[in-house]
Amino acid sequence: MGDPNASVHGTIEYLQIPALDIQRSAAFYEAVFGWSVDSSHGSFEAPGLIGQLTTDIAPSTGGPVAWIAADSLYRTLQQVEDGGGRVCGRPALDGGERWLVEIDDPAGNRIGIVVRVAVVQPQTMIAVRDVEASSRWYQQLLGFRSDHGGAEYERLLAEDTLVLQLHHRDVEHHHGVFTSADLDVGNGVLLWFGEVSDFDGAVRRAEQLNAEIVRAPHRNPPQGEGNGPGHREIWIKDPDGYIVVIASPDGEAYEPVRAG
Repeated sequence: MGDPNASVHGTIEYLQIPALDIQRSAAFYEAVFGWSVDSSHGSFEAPGLIGQLTTDIAPSTGGPVAWIAADSLYRTLQQVEDGGGRVCGRPALDGGERWLVEIDDPAGNRIGIVVRVAVVQPQTMIAVRDVEASSRWYQQLLGFRSDHGGAEYERLLAEDTLVLQLHHRDVEHHHGVFTSADLDVGNGVLLWFGEVSDFDGAVRRAEQLNAEIVRAPHRNPPQGEGNGPGHREIWIKDPDGYIVVIASPDGEAYEPVRAG
C-alpha cells in the first residue's frame, strides 16, 4: 500500500511569494484569503499548500500568475484595497461558472482571484420609517449583523449572506422613492425567514420585543396532515407593520409514521 503522504507528480508543494515588507504582505494574505502567516519569518499555510513570503526575490507582474479561490467577490476586492493591494480591472465572467479578476498584492505581485458564481437568491428591500430602529429590531430577533449602518439605508447579513435591506421610506437617495402613502405597507407580501434553528429562542425574542402576533406558533402542516414541510412557524409584525414569518428547519417537526 502506498504512502498516503507521498507527493503526487506535478503537484505544487511549496510557493515562494516575493515581498517588500514581510509584515505588510502577511497582513494582506491573512485578511484577504485567511492564510495563516508567521509575520516574523514569512512562512505561511494555505489550504493544500505551504510556502513563504520572501524579500530575496524581486516582485513581478510578469511570468506565471497564481489564481487563488475566494468565497465572495465584493468582500474580497474590498479587502484587497483595504490591505494595500490594487484591483487591476473589472471582474470577468468565465464560461458562466466563475468570476476572474487580477490584482496586485502590496509588493506588486500579480495574482488572480477566482470566485465561483453564486446561486441566484432573493435580496429583499423594504421601506421603513426608522432604519436604525428597524435594524436593531431584526438584529435582536434573528441575530442578523449590520453590514452598512446609517439613517437612510441598511444591509443585514446572516453569517455572510445578505438577507434583508432597509431603506428610509421618505428618502429618495439614488434608488428613488418606492413607497406610496396611499397604500398599506407589505400588502400581499410576507418576509419569510426559514431554516431558523433557534426557533423557540426567536419566539421568546419576539415576546421581548412586544411584537404583534398574527399567528401564534404552529406546525405546518397541522398535526395529522402529513410531513411536508414539517416545520413550525410564527407570524408576527415588525415595527412598520410588515408581516414576518419565522420558520424552523424543514423536517424539524417531522412526525414518524406509526406502525399499523
